Amino acid sequence: MPDKEYPLNMAQIKADLFLAKASVEEARRRTPKAAKYIKGQAAYHLQQAAEKLIKIQIYHSNSPIDMKKIYKHSINDLIIYANDLGVTLMIPEYVSKNRLQISSWEAEGRYDVHMVVKITQLEKCLYEIEEWINELESSSYR
Repeated sequence: MPDKEYPLNMAQIKADLFLAKASVEEARRRTPKAAKYIKGQAAYHLQQAAEKLIKIQIYHSNSPIDMKKIYKHSINDLIIYANDLGVTLMIPEYVSKNRLQISSWEAEGRYDVHMVVKITQLEKCLYEIEEWINELESSSYR
């Protein structure tokens, strides 16, 4: 019997992670002024990966999905929605603790010319999301 089809898969999430990692690496090679917008793109893709890692767990729970609640970019809102569904999320403490800041990267990383994110924050988030993907894959998420 084939695996159930879900609206998200790990390949999509890994694409965001790939772009975030490449952006962090490129930002490291640039002057701080030149790296600013590249770091914003890295932040955006890290937020997208975190968002999708929560959503993939909700989809795999086989709970009835309210599309108005799942089509959100707020990590906090998605965590609350998962809790309301009774879905136990695997989520790194770092992401949970910093969920409001990471959520803000979705729009600010692309549009806010005043946003400044430290490269060390991006690297820490990148590491945590890589580990999170590995954890979910070892728990049969595909």
